[in-house]
Amino acid sequence: MLPNTLILSTLFCYSKKRLFEEISENAATLLKTDPAKLIKALILREQYGTTVFFNGIAIPHAVIPDIDNTLAVLSILDAPVQFNSIDADPQSIDIAYTLFISPNDDYLYVEKLLQNLTDTFSNQDLLNSLRLARNEKSKITVLLKQIDAALTSKTMA
Repeated sequence: MLPNTLILSTLFCYSKKRLFEEISENAATLLKTDPAKLIKALILREQYGTTVFFNGIAIPHAVIPDIDNTLAVLSILDAPVQFNSIDADPQSIDIAYTLFISPNDDYLYVEKLLQNLTDTFSNQDLLNSLRLARNEKSKITVLLKQIDAALTSKTMA
């Protein structure tokens, strides 16, 4: 269920803008596209409303017209950054699960994925496990496999 996921941990950022730059610069290499296009897409999406949905985590996402496959980027920050939008109360995050969505993906699949990710990442124990594993990519990989299994079982139900 989870798309191919790039892990950026521990990531040092001082702002939401810098977080988007780091994520986009790393993803652009794999997606073979311009990082500026990815940054712009994330910023435009955030103008419609914040993607923070639970204490300390956001799921920034945007459809990128010229990519073949959806890519996810899991970022675990070394310290929280402000992730405010104009219409929201001040919030900070230290985990971002960013999706660069291919237009080749089925809309209903993407919608279901976002709903299931929101449910799954609303688990405080999971978030604490990710934070504790921040310096150990092998543990983060194991956690992502567990998340994938949970998402797959939700989809099958």
